[in-house]
Amino acid sequence: MDIYDYLKKDHRKVSDLFKQFADAKTHERKKEIIDFLAQELLVHARSEQDTFYKLLESFNESKEEVLHGRKEHQDIEKQLKEVMNSMDSMADLEKKVQKLKEIVEHHVDEEESEIFDQAKDVLSEEDAYMIKEQMHDRKVQYYQNINI
Repeated sequence: MDIYDYLKKDHRKVSDLFKQFADAKTHERKKEIIDFLAQELLVHARSEQDTFYKLLESFNESKEEVLHGRKEHQDIEKQLKEVMNSMDSMADLEKKVQKLKEIVEHHVDEEESEIFDQAKDVLSEEDAYMIKEQMHDRKVQYYQNINI
């Protein structure tokens, strides 16, 4: 599996968590899903920035796309804080999660088209496999130190 398939797999996992949230019947279950979603989003974003984005930044052609991707990660983290601060009110939680979902979906759409296209222009196939391994290792490190 190369970095593109690896990232798509992560993206689908997050999409599934949003679906689980929408389908959850109780406030308690929704909160459990949000806790897991928050962990997944933060580990994904930080490990991606430390590996995939860092490598892409070494190519002038990719810098603008990577900066935009980093900015979107910041937007996601900001909205995630809003979600975490509204966990007590079901109505607020639903609204905040919907906005988070929209931000994440926008980011995923852009990343899987624009950033992936840019990356495929500058990275070799070997690079795509190597950076996937690095990202996986970084995610393992983050999961072991989950206080992020």
